[in-house]
Amino acid sequence: MSETLTTPPHTGPAFFVASWGALEEGLTMLAGTPERGALVPEAVSALRKAQASGEPPSKTLLRVLAATAFLTDDRPLGGGIGAMS
Repeated sequence: MSETLTTPPHTGPAFFVASWGALEEGLTMLAGTPERGALVPEAVSALRKAQASGEPPSKTLLRVLAATAFLTDDRPLGGGIGAMS
C-alpha cells in the first residue's frame, strides 16, 4: 500500500522558537565532557548578548551551531595539536 505525504501550503515564513533556558538545558545534556558542560552557561550568555546587540538572526543561528559543535566535542579541553589558546 502506498502512502502519499502532503505538505501543507506555505503561508509565510516558518520559525523555530526555543527559550534560552531550553537551549541551555539541551546544550548541557549534549556536552561532550564535564568541562565543556561547565562552559554552557557562559556560552548561552554570550549568545544572548550577541542577539541583544541587534545581530541578524542568521548570524545568531550560526553562533548557536558553532557553540553546539564545540560543546558536544568529547575531546579534552587544553593543549594539544590544533587547540585554541
